[in-house]
Amino acid sequence: MKDLRNNPHIYQINLMTWLNELSKREHQNITLATIPDKEWRLLKDKGMDIVWLMGMWKRSPDSRGRARGEPSLVDECRNILPDFVIEDIAGSPYAVYDYYPDSTFGPFDDLRSLKKMLEDLGLFLVLDFVPNHTACDHPWIEKHSDFYVQKKTARGNDCGEGFFRAGQNPEKPCIAHGKDPYFHPWTDTAQLNYSSGKCIQAVIETMSNISEYCHGLRCDMAMLLMKDVFNETWGPYLQGRVCTEEFWPMAINTVKSKNRRFLFLAEAYWGTEQELQHQGFDYTYDKTLLDLLAEGIIEGLRCHLSIPIERQQKLIRFLENHDEPRALQTFGTERVRCAMIIQATLPGMRLWQQGQFQGNRIRTPVQLRRGPNEPVQKDVEAFCDLFLREVDLPVFHEGRWEICNTYGWADNRSHENLLAWCWGLEKERRLIVVNFSFSPAQGYVKLPLNWLPEGEQILLKDPLKGESFFHPSAQVEQSGLYIGLESGDFHFFRIDKA
Repeated sequence: MKDLRNNPHIYQINLMTWLNELSKREHQNITLATIPDKEWRLLKDKGMDIVWLMGMWKRSPDSRGRARGEPSLVDECRNILPDFVIEDIAGSPYAVYDYYPDSTFGPFDDLRSLKKMLEDLGLFLVLDFVPNHTACDHPWIEKHSDFYVQKKTARGNDCGEGFFRAGQNPEKPCIAHGKDPYFHPWTDTAQLNYSSGKCIQAVIETMSNISEYCHGLRCDMAMLLMKDVFNETWGPYLQGRVCTEEFWPMAINTVKSKNRRFLFLAEAYWGTEQELQHQGFDYTYDKTLLDLLAEGIIEGLRCHLSIPIERQQKLIRFLENHDEPRALQTFGTERVRCAMIIQATLPGMRLWQQGQFQGNRIRTPVQLRRGPNEPVQKDVEAFCDLFLREVDLPVFHEGRWEICNTYGWADNRSHENLLAWCWGLEKERRLIVVNFSFSPAQGYVKLPLNWLPEGEQILLKDPLKGESFFHPSAQVEQSGLYIGLESGDFHFFRIDKA
């Protein structure tokens, strides 16, 4: 298979809800082996490079039972599905019972065949890996309880908050639930112990085995395994056996020794992105971009987009995913267009979620077996079709990206709300200018020196809006390009010799 292009597009699919949707539409039970080929061709035609099938692995009966007994989750699901029944809750895909495909999807052979078919279409396949924890009823609980963080309690005593006893036998150890140190524990999970060499070896072996069935892994909450984070979170329960080596370089090097082109994507927060890149991850989440956009902090955006290009090229830009509200819900019908233009024209990986191009507004809990029926927002869909064709062009992948400065005048500093960057590849020139503030903005955009095409005049054509403008080249070269934009508006210019 050919190498992945620069600044690729990745499309996230909730596999369980999607297969239910396809089964209803096709009037038959759809599995990995019977997904219509046209579905994959459609994604390829939209410019996608990678498919992330979220929720591939066997779900936990224990997690399912706990989820069905959670009143807030049940109420949320009932509000989403008018005909909700408790059987619609299938359990969390992030409380993995074991790493083989869920029985409703098909066997490993079908997954291997799917991988090959996607390869033939030029699509990479990414699957989840959840390294921090397993389900509470994972086979390791019985066979290898020493793989987990434990605490000592007197025989028969309650384990206390954040822990559970592995089985009914009072002699069994108390095992920790997995957790993010800033939040309550995930009570359907069991925390793996990364101070245990045997645990580390077993996790790496699991990763290596499943890497044969995909082209990359999206590693859930990857920063929790960094040794300083792990030791700080679990130190009191490690009996002095703290982590002394970083896990990710060992794991990534082992898997990449089998396939050097294998992709590692990190869900990462708290400013750990750069360190995880240093430890071997090809791409890491860029939650900072989403937060700055959601809050409309323009100066913060400017600073964030000024970090070295080498770091930006390894960031995963997103406006929504299964953990976040839908982009249309966050930004609204008008501003979401501007947000998508920002996401799609920055360097790095661009992550899109199933339903985003149709304007879905409802975030579906990952425990649900089927999703809600939402009407397609035709205007959003038409806009997405148009801009996806543009950002699929080579200039936005193999071209050179550069951020542009702006300036204004003494009594009007609104230019500070303009963000601008350009792409160039051979003779092709693209300029993106956005006003993501909540007020109008005017100012001049300074273009790179000797960047404009030769000629007395230039033509600026916006293929998304159908607008065209002529400007004298020398004036733009010397003074910059004047821009006036309303709140939440953008220019998407192709610049040619007039």
